[in-house]
Amino acid sequence: MLLFTEWMGYFQSVITSILFWKKNKRKKMFLSSFETLPTVDILIATYNEPVDLLKRTIVAAQLIDYPDNLYELLVCDDGRREDVRLLCEELNVHHITREDNKHAKAGNLNHALEVSQGEIVVTMDADMIPKENFLKETLGYFSDKQVAFVQAPQAFYNDDPFQFNLFAGDRVNNEQDFFMRMLEDKKDRFNATMYIGSNALFRRNVLKKIGGFATGVITEDMATGMLIQADGWKTVFVNKVVAVGLAPETYKDLLKQRDRWCRGNIQVMRKWNPLKVSGLSFMQRLLYLDGIHYWFFGVYKIIYLISPILYLVFGIIVLNATFSSLLLFWIPSFLSSQVFASLISEKKRTTMWTNVYDSALAPSMAWAVLSETFLRGNVKFNVTRKGIQTSERQFLWRASGFHIVLGILSVIGLSRVILAFVAPELISLNPDSVLINLFWVLYNFIGIVLVLMIFFERPRYRTAERFSVTKNAAMTIKEEVLPVQVIDLNEYGARLSIDSEKINKKIDIIELAIQEGPVITSEVRWIDKNKDGKVEVGVRFRELNQQQYEFIIKTIYSDTKNILGDKNYKKAGIYSTVFGFFRQTKKVPAAKSRLLLRERTKARGFIMFKHLKYSASIVDLSEEGSQIRTKAKLKVGDKVSLEVPENNLVDYFGEVRWVKRSINNNYAGILFKKKNEEE
Repeated sequence: MLLFTEWMGYFQSVITSILFWKKNKRKKMFLSSFETLPTVDILIATYNEPVDLLKRTIVAAQLIDYPDNLYELLVCDDGRREDVRLLCEELNVHHITREDNKHAKAGNLNHALEVSQGEIVVTMDADMIPKENFLKETLGYFSDKQVAFVQAPQAFYNDDPFQFNLFAGDRVNNEQDFFMRMLEDKKDRFNATMYIGSNALFRRNVLKKIGGFATGVITEDMATGMLIQADGWKTVFVNKVVAVGLAPETYKDLLKQRDRWCRGNIQVMRKWNPLKVSGLSFMQRLLYLDGIHYWFFGVYKIIYLISPILYLVFGIIVLNATFSSLLLFWIPSFLSSQVFASLISEKKRTTMWTNVYDSALAPSMAWAVLSETFLRGNVKFNVTRKGIQTSERQFLWRASGFHIVLGILSVIGLSRVILAFVAPELISLNPDSVLINLFWVLYNFIGIVLVLMIFFERPRYRTAERFSVTKNAAMTIKEEVLPVQVIDLNEYGARLSIDSEKINKKIDIIELAIQEGPVITSEVRWIDKNKDGKVEVGVRFRELNQQQYEFIIKTIYSDTKNILGDKNYKKAGIYSTVFGFFRQTKKVPAAKSRLLLRERTKARGFIMFKHLKYSASIVDLSEEGSQIRTKAKLKVGDKVSLEVPENNLVDYFGEVRWVKRSINNNYAGILFKKKNEEE
C-alpha cells in the first residue's frame, strides 16, 4: 500500500511539474474588441441563504459597470420564498421560481435559461458579490467567436475555518487559494479551465448545444465545463479577483462542502469518464483525470499517517531500508519537494501547511471517496450554510476522534523510542528503522497538533463581517459638526475614531456623512478610548434607504480599489501560528456599552455597602458610572453608594454590573442610578 501511494504521489508530481513548467501568458481582451456589445443575463442561484446576504449580491450586481439596457438580473429562487420575492420587487429584478427542485442547482439554472434570452449567461452563487469591473474584466474574451466560457476565481472576504480557528487570518492563505488562483491559471494553458460553479460567463448558444448545465451529478459545474471543451470550444481563465464570497464559516460546513465536491467528482467519472469522452485532447483528459484522482488524497494521507506508528507501536515494518540508503535517496527528494512547493505557490504555502490541510480532511475524504466509489451512496445536493452566528466555543469531538487516537499512538511510539534507548533490554528496535520512523512520526505529530487546534471551533459573534476601511467623515451631534475617521464598516454599522477632547457629553443619535457618501442617521452604541488615546465610537445605522445601502456596498465590496479576497499574507510560520493560538484562544471580545467616556483618575473615595463604609480607589469616572478598586466583597447586582470628595461626588447611588477579583483587591464596575430608582 505504501509503495502504491508513493507511485500515485509521483504521478501527481509529474502532472504538477508539467502544469507549472511555463507561465500562462494570456492576452487581455477589452470590451472595445466588440463591434456591438452583447446582451448579458446574470443568474443568481439561491435556495435557503439569508435574505440580507442575497441583497448584497443583487445590489452589487446592479452596480456593475455596463450599460443598464444590455444586462438583466434574474434571482433563481429554488426556495420559492416570499421574502425573496418581496426583495426582488423592491430592487426591481426578476424573481424566477419553478414547481420543483429537480436536479438541484443545475435544474434551477436550466429553468432560468428557458425564461431568459441574453447572449451571454453569467452564473453567480448567492454569496458571491461581484465588483463593479466584473464584466469589463471578463466579457471581452467573447469577442473571439470560439470562446464558450470564461471563468474568474472564487475569492473570499472572510477567513475560512483553518484561518479563523487558528487566529491566523493575516498569516495563512485561504485553503482554496492555491487551486483558485494558481492551478486554474496553469490549466488554462491547455484549454482545461475547470468551471467552478460561480463567477463564470457562458455563450448561451453553446450551453443549448450541449443540452444545458449537466445534470445527474452533484457537481454540475465540473461536468458542464468538460462537456463544452469536449465539443471543441475554447475556454478562458481570468486570474483576477472580480467577485468575493463567503467561505464556509465552520469546520463542519467545510467538511460537508468537501464531501459534496469529492462525491461529485466520482459521479462525474462514472457518468462522463474523461478517458472516454470524445473530443477532449490528451492534456485535457490527463488534467481532468488528475483532478478526480486528487480526491483520493484522504486514503493516501491515512497510509502516511499510520505507517510510522505501525512500526514504533506495533513493531510492524512498513519500510525495509537502511538509514544510509534512505538518506541518499529520500533527503534530496524531500528537500527538492520543499523548494518546489515554495516556488509554485509563490512562497504562500509550504509542504507543512499542505500536510496540515490534508491531515485534517483525510478521514472524512477517505470515507467519502471510498463509499462513493464502491457503495454508490445516494447523496443529495447540500447547500453550504451562510451567515452563521455563535457565542460559544466548542470542540469537535466527532470530527477529531481519528486524530486524537493518532496523537495518543504517536506519543506511545515516541515513548517506546525513548525507552528503547534508556532500557534496550525491555524494548528492542532496529536503530535504522527507529531513526527513519522517528522523523516521520514527529513530522506527522506536528500536523496532528495543529489539526486538533483547528477543531476548537471559535464563536462568531457577528452575522456580518466588519471590514477595515480608512475614510474621512463628519459626525453631526445636534448642530455641532466634528471630523471623524471611519475605521471599520459594514451595512449595519461602523466604528469611528475621533480626538478625545471633542467628546465631552453623552450622545445617542448622530448624523454621519462618510466621504463622498450620503448622510446616514446612526445610533451610538458605545464610546471608548483606544491605546493611542483617541476616542472610538461604535454606531449602528438606522434603516438604510436604497442610496445609502448602495454606497455602503460599493465602498466595501464593489470598489475596485479595495483588496477584499486579494490580500498579501505574512510568512505562515508554524510556531508563530501555535503561539498566536494559545495567546488569543481564551480571549472574549468585551461587549461595549458605555455612552460616556470614563476619565482615568487616581482619586480616593468611599462606598457604602450593607450599612458599612469601605475605602475605595477610583480607577475611572464619568456621569454614567465608575470603576473602583476596593476590599469590599461585592457581587453583581449589589446596590452601593459612592462618595468621591475631591471630585465633588457625594451620595451617588449605583448598581454593581461586573466584578473582577485579584489577590488583594476587588475591581467592580458601577452604573449610577437616580436615588428614587434605588428606593
